[in-house]
Amino acid sequence: MDITLTTITRTHQLETTAFIDTGADATIAPIKMLRRIGARPAFASRMRSQWGEYRRVLLYLVDIQIGEQVFPGIYVVGDDLGSEVILGRDVLNRLRILLDGPNGQVRIE
Repeated sequence: MDITLTTITRTHQLETTAFIDTGADATIAPIKMLRRIGARPAFASRMRSQWGEYRRVLLYLVDIQIGEQVFPGIYVVGDDLGSEVILGRDVLNRLRILLDGPNGQVRIE
């Protein structure tokens, strides 16, 4: 899905593609992308991976735009290893989405 990451002051933004992950509690973005828009860490936390281990992560406060909808003040997990954005349920639960697997389509209503 095409999204735009923006600093909460709206001074810098980055258009990118995000993977929809209905199993992810939170949205995750590469730290390099977050730094590129000037986002700064808001606080540290712990995150448990899909394999069960915990690790320390930094959360960044950003706005996420999907189409015309802006979701302000989203705490995004900064990923220092990955290169893709994962759109988690913290954002997905605010949308009405049709996932059409057989046709390979996603529709936001």
